[in-house]
Amino acid sequence: MVQTVVALGGNQGHVAQTFDRALSRMKQHEQVQSVETAALYRSAAMGACAGSEFLNSAWVLETTLEPIRLLDLLQEVENEFGRSRDVRWGPRTLDLDLIFYDHEVVSSPRLIVPHSHCWYRRFVLTPIEDLRPDWLHPELGLTIRDLCKRLSVGSFRLAIGGAGDLAPTLTGVVREFQNVELVYADSPDSIEVSDVSLAVWFGECSGEKLHPLWLKSPTRDALQALRDTLTAACTAVVAIPSP
Repeated sequence: MVQTVVALGGNQGHVAQTFDRALSRMKQHEQVQSVETAALYRSAAMGACAGSEFLNSAWVLETTLEPIRLLDLLQEVENEFGRSRDVRWGPRTLDLDLIFYDHEVVSSPRLIVPHSHCWYRRFVLTPIEDLRPDWLHPELGLTIRDLCKRLSVGSFRLAIGGAGDLAPTLTGVVREFQNVELVYADSPDSIEVSDVSLAVWFGECSGEKLHPLWLKSPTRDALQALRDTLTAACTAVVAIPSP
């Protein structure tokens, strides 16, 4: 029996009801022994085609399913509730992401655990903090509480490196967000990641190894990539009061 963490999201239909029905469906599986649920949160949509704002939550599951089998179950439940995968980061009825599987590291063509982008996305971290603030990220060595604190202490300090000629345009994207202080890095070693909320590196790294808390971003569609990253990292999520 292992504990696993699943992030929930959706912005189509009656999302809160969908979450409840999906929870009932999960509890019916003979290899899912228990499910704890976090509160509901409202977050800004991430992605140019994502549509309206999202509802988010989290589950902590106890299960005997192996990681891939758990992924199969989550995707089966998504499909039952009308999940469409026609548009990447498009609107969705139900999104179930496997964030942690115990404290294991899994890397396969179908599944990467811990989820590659969980550590800077507030809409993922905040609901998990409700349930397991002391859960340790097995690769970063930081707890969920630590990761949340990085994104919420004072003004949001963003480091950008490797931007080259993109730098002026990226600065324009940063100005779309309030209370973001921007600093530029000549090399990954020139910025202490403990001193910033988020560090994003564009392009090649000149053979230097990036610190795990540097986010590697593509230079293709760099503006949208940075916009999406900042939406996820520095836009507040809002708790929805229980009825």
